[in-house]
Amino acid sequence: MASVPAGSVACLANAILNLRSSTDFNADHGAKNSILNFANSKETNRFDGSESWSASINDKNQFLIAGGPVVHEFVAISTQGRGDFDQWVSSYKLRYTFDNVSWFEYNNGQVFNGNTDRNTVVTHVFQQPIRARSIAIHPVTFNNHISLRWELYTKPAESNFVQVGHVSIGDRTLNSGNGSRDTLRHVNFDRPFGKVPIVALGSTQIDARTDNGQMRWRVDAVNVTPTGFDVKFTTWGDNLLYDVSVDYVAVEH
Repeated sequence: MASVPAGSVACLANAILNLRSSTDFNADHGAKNSILNFANSKETNRFDGSESWSASINDKNQFLIAGGPVVHEFVAISTQGRGDFDQWVSSYKLRYTFDNVSWFEYNNGQVFNGNTDRNTVVTHVFQQPIRARSIAIHPVTFNNHISLRWELYTKPAESNFVQVGHVSIGDRTLNSGNGSRDTLRHVNFDRPFGKVPIVALGSTQIDARTDNGQMRWRVDAVNVTPTGFDVKFTTWGDNLLYDVSVDYVAVEH
């Protein structure tokens, strides 16, 4: 039996996706009850729903859709039978969409093996992640009634948090002497990143005197932390740097 890939995120348990069903047996058997391992209270004085989603019709047109406005990379799916009756989906197909308009069958209509009892979780890891906004599970065969619990797993979301800025030497620290010389200029980010970002530098202006026609200089981002970094300006030989201006781009990846 396959295992959920390490580091992946459970979409349904964490309310990352919205749920919709083709049909519900009734309000107590809806898509909200389809979360993996869902169990009712077992209290005799109240009933808080069946331990699965159950369709109102047992035919090939039934489905559950989990989706939303953001594209995810889905890496695995897990299914489970109904916890309070001998009902489960024994095989199913998947469809997916990138734009919530055009739908495609996964792997040319591949039929996945489902469940053989109430509570055993069966997981399938996709050979390649499915990039999609929404995924639909379509039961093909079932035991007694179309009922299931399930979960979709995705890669953790990548941040698109980007900050840009400008820095220069700002004085004539490197316009005298010879040999290897360097100086640091510290940059504080306007907002701290959640983790150490990747920083790229690009020079926009150089005011320097060459060493026998050779321009010798470089800039590096060093000591990078979530709150800032240092730009290291370096020259060597008899080259003189009056000033160097740098634009930076910092990306949380």
